[in-house]
Amino acid sequence: MALLLTAPQCFFITILAFGLLGFVRGWRREVISLGFVLAGVLFLYLNGGYNLAQFLFVRLPIAIQDMFGGPGSAKAQSAPPSAFMIFATTLLTFVVIVAAGYLISNRAVPAKQSAATPADRFLGIVPGVITGYALINYITSTFSKAPIITVGINTPNQNLIGNYMLVIFVVVVVAVVAGLIASSVKKGGAPKK
Repeated sequence: MALLLTAPQCFFITILAFGLLGFVRGWRREVISLGFVLAGVLFLYLNGGYNLAQFLFVRLPIAIQDMFGGPGSAKAQSAPPSAFMIFATTLLTFVVIVAAGYLISNRAVPAKQSAATPADRFLGIVPGVITGYALINYITSTFSKAPIITVGINTPNQNLIGNYMLVIFVVVVVAVVAGLIASSVKKGGAPKK
């Protein structure tokens, strides 16, 4: 018997997972990876995947052919990239940008600095949840436009994601309040003389 997640369950599991990841990694690392994710999503929303596929599968072979003087160089025409090429390039670019963000954030911020205090951990939930929201939003819009790959879960549609913005806002406010409370708590110890 296969267990099929509903769209709201998929959305909440994604947000919960990225919030937990933000809690574990701390806010310094999560802010760096959030920057990469948002820049990557913006690049791909602005037809970066199509332009990259055009470069890799059309322009680059023509340039190589012209450089080495192959037959028909300087007048070489190539067919535009197929829908599968564009989708594969977009998906691969997306994975590389997200992975680079996480790897660079791990290298830039040592583990001791990343989540040194409970406040760092609670504040890490905020960029973690925003990262999760950006990723699930991009993935659902990509899979809805190009149903080349099917996933074994019901990814939430754009309307569902928009309707749960209030939930994201509440989670962010609670995380910020918890982070502020955790940062204001004094450590117990012997009083100074």
